[in-house]
Amino acid sequence: MIGKMVILNELSYVFLDELSLTLKAMKIEKLDIFSIDKNLDFNIKSTVSNKGSDINYIEINTEQFVKFINKEHNNFLDNNYYCLYIIRNGSFLDIKKLFKFINSCPVDMGRGGSRSQKSHMLSPLDLRLTTYLMAMFNFNYKLISSLNTFNYISKDRYLSFQDKSNMFPYIKSSYYSKKYKNPKKYKKNGVYFRIVKLNNFYENSV
Repeated sequence: MIGKMVILNELSYVFLDELSLTLKAMKIEKLDIFSIDKNLDFNIKSTVSNKGSDINYIEINTEQFVKFINKEHNNFLDNNYYCLYIIRNGSFLDIKKLFKFINSCPVDMGRGGSRSQKSHMLSPLDLRLTTYLMAMFNFNYKLISSLNTFNYISKDRYLSFQDKSNMFPYIKSSYYSKKYKNPKKYKKNGVYFRIVKLNNFYENSV
């Protein structure tokens, strides 16, 4: 499953009634907004606005959200089209954990198609996220640009992380750090690796 996200650099407030009217003018009939926070209790709070389009703002903790998307009669694929997810104090890795299972089926969450043959084209997913942002911030492009952290956010917020230290535990050991003062190749499972020194640490490279 592919996801698109935007990370805002400060807390912002959106009036649901105004958003409802704006979405109606944009021909979007409904939107469910899930505000997911691991620090919330188990009480699910829902705020509804139907001034124009039907908006349901749902405050929920991570455990309850995982249960919700795995309910037997919850058709995630149909409902997801009208949903926006706000992950509070989280990262891309937290998103992957939330959507690890959907309708009790294993899911691998990926980032939005940078290797796709259509990556240079505006996808429906890109368009929908952009539309929601424009509606939420009343078409204030300058404000949205100032809130977007795209150019200066740290990588740990948007990259998936895989700890490979268990695959090559000796790479970081003091024994190998002292023994291989110069780059040296070695072979494992038919693949050649080279130990290289980077800022006084030794890491492996193919």
